[in-house]
Amino acid sequence: MPKFTSTKLLRGYPCTHRQWKAESHCRFVHGYSRDFYFEFACKELTKEGWVVDFGGLKEVKKWLASMFDHTFLSSQDDPYLEKFKELDKEGVLQLRVLPNAGMEGTAQFVYDHVNKMIHDMTQGRAWVTKVEVRENEKNSAYLEADETPDRV
Repeated sequence: MPKFTSTKLLRGYPCTHRQWKAESHCRFVHGYSRDFYFEFACKELTKEGWVVDFGGLKEVKKWLASMFDHTFLSSQDDPYLEKFKELDKEGVLQLRVLPNAGMEGTAQFVYDHVNKMIHDMTQGRAWVTKVEVRENEKNSAYLEADETPDRV
């Protein structure tokens, strides 16, 4: 059975992170204005003929802003996490803890959350097939899901 696909690019989420395990300059706190590119799929279109109603993505945009707009992302195993928590408590930064704050880990984290949101929004009719997280014009990472829509 054929599937339909649509895409959406959401831009301009400035945040910082660090790759504490890196032996390069990536171990230092640095930031980018991240962009998120989504591919959605379904086997049956809405009555309007859409895969996903882009006007209905307000909750996705709200969640992305709460996670990535002027925030500091820390990996949950960062040895400085407690210090970052103190800085968050003192109002110096807005801490968000992810399993892995790197680009690949962020792609997984965003996929997991947004795929569930799309599943719930469409009562399982549509799903996310790809999430690309771009940290600048040169670097990105993406997660491409299996073809089966039952992964929520």
